[in-house]
Amino acid sequence: MVHIRFSRVLLRIISFLIVMLSLFVYAGFNGTPWEKHHQRKNMDTYLTQKYHTAFIMKNIDYNFLSKTYQAYSYPKGHPELVFTVEEDIDAASGYSDSFPKVFWESELSNNLKKTIKGLFPRLDKTTFTAERIVDRGESIGPNIPTYQEMHSSQLGCSITIFMKAKWEKVKQAAELEKMKRLSYYLKSVHFPVLIQVTYYEKKRNEKDKVFFITEDGRIVDK
Repeated sequence: MVHIRFSRVLLRIISFLIVMLSLFVYAGFNGTPWEKHHQRKNMDTYLTQKYHTAFIMKNIDYNFLSKTYQAYSYPKGHPELVFTVEEDIDAASGYSDSFPKVFWESELSNNLKKTIKGLFPRLDKTTFTAERIVDRGESIGPNIPTYQEMHSSQLGCSITIFMKAKWEKVKQAAELEKMKRLSYYLKSVHFPVLIQVTYYEKKRNEKDKVFFITEDGRIVDK
């Protein structure tokens, strides 16, 4: 009788350990429901504060390789603009997203593009595109802060404006004023993104004059 009771207790312990191990393995590959709920709230707060608009979170996943959570979201009323937002240990906020690139490539950005073209009518439109920033810590020049120091997002994008004009031959004060106006405009429409303005004469090279308008509105030059 004692042996039977011991066997039952042992079986329960083994069953309990198997369940706990299964939950541990599941959480290791899929995350936990409570942490997903926590991350969803944090991501929603992050996006709302950054872009001053409401977003809808489609779903949230767990990347077991990087041990981070990633969600798919879109601005309220525009389900066609699905982008990613994820944990980012390199970002001051703890998160980064790809909304600028998705928005830039949509028709909703036409007014923004029109404003930039109005400020820089001589820009090379064939290179007026958004490129993803691959390496946050990449240095972009000997006297330029790194991407991280300029507060640019790892999953964000850099919009490059190529001007086919030698810097020494343009009205520099007027060009700098255009950059300031662009910086103010970007803040007014809550579009924090790294802007690069490059002046070149014939072919682009390392000696080109380059300016950066950072996510927080600062203008730095190379």
